[in-house]
Amino acid sequence: MYEELKGKKLLVIGSDEGTSNIVRTAKELGIYTIAVDGNKMSVKTPAKQMADESWDIDYRETEKIAELAVKEKVDGVFAGYSEFRVMAACKISKLIGSPFYATEEQIELTWNKRKFKDLCKKSGVRVPQDYLLDPRGELDENSDIHFPVIVKPVDYAGRNGITICSSKDQLSEAIAFARSKSVTNSILVEEYIEGMEFAALYTIVDGVISFSSLKDKYITNGSKSKSSLCELSITPSAHLKRYLDTTHNSVKEFIRAAGIKNGVAQFQGIMTDDDFCIFEMGYRLPGGNDYVYSEKCHNINYMKMMICYSLTGSMGDDISKDSPYYDRCFAQFLVYVHAGTVGSADFSRLNGVEGIGDLHIWAKPGRTFVEDGTTQQRAFTCKLMGRDINEIKRLIKYVQDNITIEDENSNNMMFKPFNTERIRYEAD
Repeated sequence: MYEELKGKKLLVIGSDEGTSNIVRTAKELGIYTIAVDGNKMSVKTPAKQMADESWDIDYRETEKIAELAVKEKVDGVFAGYSEFRVMAACKISKLIGSPFYATEEQIELTWNKRKFKDLCKKSGVRVPQDYLLDPRGELDENSDIHFPVIVKPVDYAGRNGITICSSKDQLSEAIAFARSKSVTNSILVEEYIEGMEFAALYTIVDGVISFSSLKDKYITNGSKSKSSLCELSITPSAHLKRYLDTTHNSVKEFIRAAGIKNGVAQFQGIMTDDDFCIFEMGYRLPGGNDYVYSEKCHNINYMKMMICYSLTGSMGDDISKDSPYYDRCFAQFLVYVHAGTVGSADFSRLNGVEGIGDLHIWAKPGRTFVEDGTTQQRAFTCKLMGRDINEIKRLIKYVQDNITIEDENSNNMMFKPFNTERIRYEAD
């Protein structure tokens, strides 16, 4: 179905480990790939090493890149995993006249949390209550605030700039920290909701909205910083039926209201005993790379579909094959490290183990990590596949028992092992 893509030129924005997924998939489809950003070729630029060609130009220089893309007869532009790179791809596509699945306004909606929340409310999607700020940017004294609250930048992702405050005396520092991470110097203070995190993924083709997956996310506070990180996500969610009954239709209404016609949208939030509360979305390739699951079970791959759109203006596959129901249990397992420089790392005992695949390694000797409570502390990810949740638990234990990441003084850098007893997988 993707035969027409062979020989076309795709410009891919970025060069990191995540972007290498895009380059790899495009090359499998017979596409000529060019990776572009300001990072020069090194061990930190695996996408450039894998691509057929690379350009050392900061991706924010969209006009310069567009001029070169026209000269080199590039057929399309694509980016994933970062709203900033997606915005650059959108602008370059517009300049060279190639298709792109999103508009600049739709991309802004995904990273501007205030605009996002406003449209959620209009669409009937529950969002956390937010508290008003005064003209100085401090919490309005008239706000009837109930702690704990979460303070975050309006316009950043990857858990950057987030602080959970349990009392009023923590607010000023948290607000200053969030503002320092905001591109527009804007923040949100909203209620902190406790419960299971979730992510709902939708694939959209020519305005037809398909529910692709719901996954449960397990969060760690293992970082010494102010935030928390997702260590494990499991698909399908044990709460799929309840989500379909309570939240699915309002999310579809949001997608329609946003004018989204093609691509992939992922909504993240907290599920409580009463409801599903959504706090952000991404209109881009999600970091979990769930296309691995859907291709195995349903023979549909949204990564390939989105690449196809960038080159042809069509998603190129039959959305009727898509489904949130799976005949196996899938998980993404993430390992994080504390601050330090990696001296040695060994993942070799995972190679060839049944049920473990899609290994991505950030913790390479010589790399320095900072304790900032963001996804930049991610050292390693892998996909797990099993017949049931007990097999997933066994694989998690195997991974933890068979990898090492040490600093230059041979000290273990990893967070404490994930406790599989936390996993609760009884359906609603």
